[in-house]
Amino acid sequence: MLRKKMLILLCLIVFIASLGFSQSRETGAIEGTVKDEQGNPLPGVTVTISSPSLMGVRTFITDAEGKFRFLALPPGIYSVKAELQGFVTVVRENIRLTTTVRLTVDLVMKPAAIAEEVTVLAKAPTIDVKSTETASVTLANEVLRNIPYSQFTIDIVNLAPGVVSNVAYGSSAGTGIAWSVDGVNVSDPDAGTAWVFLDHNIIEEAKIMGIGLPAEYGNFTGVIFNLVTKSGGNNLSGHIEGIFQGKKDDWPKNFWQQDNNKKYLNDFPTLTSPLYRLIDVNAHLGGPIRKDKLWYYVGTQFQQFGDWVTGFPEPRQYNQPRLFTKFNSQIDPTLSLIFSLEIDTYDGKNRGAAANVAPEACVNQKSPEIVANFSLTKILSPKTFYDIKAAYFWGYYYLDPEVGHDKPYYFSLDENFRYSSAGYYYYADRTRFQGNASLTHYAEDFIKGDHDFKFGVEIERSTVRNRYGYTGPNHMRYFGYGNPTKGWEHYLAYQYEGYDTYTRYTRFEAFAQDSWSITPRLNISAGLRFTQNWGTIKNVEGIVYNTRRIAPRIGFTFDVFGDRTTVLKAHYGQFTEGMFAAYHDRLNPASAYKDYIGYYWDGKKWVEFMRLKHEELYSIAEGIKHPYMQQYTVSLERELFTDASFSIAYIYREWKNIIGRYDTKANYRTVPIFVGYHVNKTFNIYELTTGDAHAYVLDNIKKGHPWVMLDPYRKYRGVEFLFNKRFSHRWQLLLSYVYSKAWGTIDNGHADDIGWSDRDGLHTGDPNFWINDEGNLTYDPTHMLKIQGTYILPLDISFSAYFQAITGNAWTTRYRTKRLAQGRVTFFAEERGKYHYPMQKILDLRLEKIFRFKEKYRFGIILDVFNVFNANTVTSWGTRIGYDWYPDKWPSTEGHQLYSIVRPRQFRLGLRLMF
Repeated sequence: MLRKKMLILLCLIVFIASLGFSQSRETGAIEGTVKDEQGNPLPGVTVTISSPSLMGVRTFITDAEGKFRFLALPPGIYSVKAELQGFVTVVRENIRLTTTVRLTVDLVMKPAAIAEEVTVLAKAPTIDVKSTETASVTLANEVLRNIPYSQFTIDIVNLAPGVVSNVAYGSSAGTGIAWSVDGVNVSDPDAGTAWVFLDHNIIEEAKIMGIGLPAEYGNFTGVIFNLVTKSGGNNLSGHIEGIFQGKKDDWPKNFWQQDNNKKYLNDFPTLTSPLYRLIDVNAHLGGPIRKDKLWYYVGTQFQQFGDWVTGFPEPRQYNQPRLFTKFNSQIDPTLSLIFSLEIDTYDGKNRGAAANVAPEACVNQKSPEIVANFSLTKILSPKTFYDIKAAYFWGYYYLDPEVGHDKPYYFSLDENFRYSSAGYYYYADRTRFQGNASLTHYAEDFIKGDHDFKFGVEIERSTVRNRYGYTGPNHMRYFGYGNPTKGWEHYLAYQYEGYDTYTRYTRFEAFAQDSWSITPRLNISAGLRFTQNWGTIKNVEGIVYNTRRIAPRIGFTFDVFGDRTTVLKAHYGQFTEGMFAAYHDRLNPASAYKDYIGYYWDGKKWVEFMRLKHEELYSIAEGIKHPYMQQYTVSLERELFTDASFSIAYIYREWKNIIGRYDTKANYRTVPIFVGYHVNKTFNIYELTTGDAHAYVLDNIKKGHPWVMLDPYRKYRGVEFLFNKRFSHRWQLLLSYVYSKAWGTIDNGHADDIGWSDRDGLHTGDPNFWINDEGNLTYDPTHMLKIQGTYILPLDISFSAYFQAITGNAWTTRYRTKRLAQGRVTFFAEERGKYHYPMQKILDLRLEKIFRFKEKYRFGIILDVFNVFNANTVTSWGTRIGYDWYPDKWPSTEGHQLYSIVRPRQFRLGLRLMF
């Protein structure tokens, strides 16, 4: 039955693709009107557009109203020329077009007695006055090439306003972001984190958008992060680059890094400064196979980074070889094809490194992948074109203990330290196929105005296989006191042979939207997006997760002064959360799981005190609804001067249909627990009285469900100020400030809103989860200031800076009880997120000297300085009072055991040749 439905949907894609077009995620559009000096429209004008990014040139003959439009344009710098006999030829240059943007370029032609041409030096437009999209940022190649950052492509998203630690405007960490390459989502189908890591030098531009988006965009509740890859061109071009960032004892010693741990050494004598070592060598070549017909681009990279986390003696090191190829072809002026292929691997050691982990207690990682993208664009008429896209990736990542599967795992409760082995293995296998087709028809003078009608469909089929289990003799983990090599006292042990699950899903989405120009100044954007999800499991009959919903979008833009320099925008929209295997993977059959068993030590032997069986352990509530985010935005955008704009936006978000679990067989009694120190309060803690009997239900949880003690909710509000000066006249600047608050009872950690909000062993059906649970979320950056800029000094010296001042994560006091029937319980002893870590204030700089020779070649010498002021800000410390937080013990951290601080001042050198 499911195969029949998929066949019908694929036929629907092909049918719709044959009809028309859509404004795609990696192209833009330029339109305008040609008039004479008296303001009368000029029909019959030949308008020509050209760009190094465009194969050949395109022409348009203006209609009776003097209008022209160019659709499906790749991002780049464009020139527009208007020609008409009896008039001076007009050329408008340096029009910077980015993805998803539609720019309006109006031209005025003067009568001429003789043939002549004039180049207009007027400002190029910088804002889209017809799109409700706001607070979006395009990081063009000039920014990515100049701003100092990690050179790890998924970190690019954190350069954008409103985003920190892969959390965008209050969304779940990682899960809320739609990680995309060339307009196609390539997120991990398990729970939505980033999966594909590209060479940063193959990126033409990065677009981060999520506020006020029309119905064309879905499958996210944070932002869409789209990487547009580079293409070849009519001229041969290349880029060769080598980067080295050393640690303290690399030659020349003491040059590469300074220490920033001095403040804490009296309390933590073994504490080391976090280190980072990077080797990045890459080469790229692009050009024509046949001019204006077939281009190629190829890039290869080897990147190795070593990350010494605070207090850990060895590097968390990854080797990453990559190969990328791309071909662009233009069959005729109306038909183009693009194909790209990425092959890479991501292999590392010491994953899981931390200050309280021994080197032998980490895991090694092996992660190869293949990613293929295909797109077809067909322009049927000046008003119509269509896109078809397809993408596929295959990959896995396997984690194994560094010491093998035979060594036991020990965790010392009094030392808060993990010894001997990581104690687990994890094997994750993934495949993902996605196809998109979309269409639009531009209708003039139809129902009181002009309309851009857009329609599209999207289908995804993904598979997720996960294997996990404890390693060591008898698959046991041991918890106790002391050191296993010097003397060990048993306390608890847990045994788990693990699971082997195989989960699949199919997602189908369709949208319809209209951008309605009621007047030249007022535009209405309205649309609907339909989502249907089918979740299935190998060896389980039928569809186990079946949801559908319709997400409305409505907004308007108003050209305040009628000159396209100031636009007021407002928008309301619902944004459906992505589809992942995580929603239903716990419904894998009992045969996929082994029992999870807990033991305590009675002084002579291990005594079993709990056994969790998976036989029909989980079910999904009938009528469960898919999560979504509801968003209201109001913004004002103003074009200031050439290539510069300023905007202010208010954003309000609320997450709905949150999924959690409750236990229909569990019952509890209260036990008084006194917490001293500054808390000085007695809590009623819930002790399980029903033993090993459990029946978990996955549902849109609400207060009143078994042991769900508070209303589950998550909210975000913020005000964003954004100044954006695109690169021109030797400088660029992106300045943003966001003042925000994220709060609720469901956190914004990874997958917290889709059924995985467990915290310290507590889940949403455990009443202890809800104690003091309402407050600030973990990722709640009250203040977020980011400044990124470049200025070209004399002598071809490029000076770039990146400054960020961001409020630290929220935290609160936790307390761990004595052993109860279900084990020890860790709960919030004060309201959620009562405190914040200190604000991180970091300045990074880059200097690059360019040498030019033989006109075509540019050779650059790069010096980067990270954390110029050598800040030592704490990013993580102990919050469990009486365990890793003793108010009178460690003065430098106010009594908290120190887990991590920011990286100290470091230097990086690089060489690159461009032609």
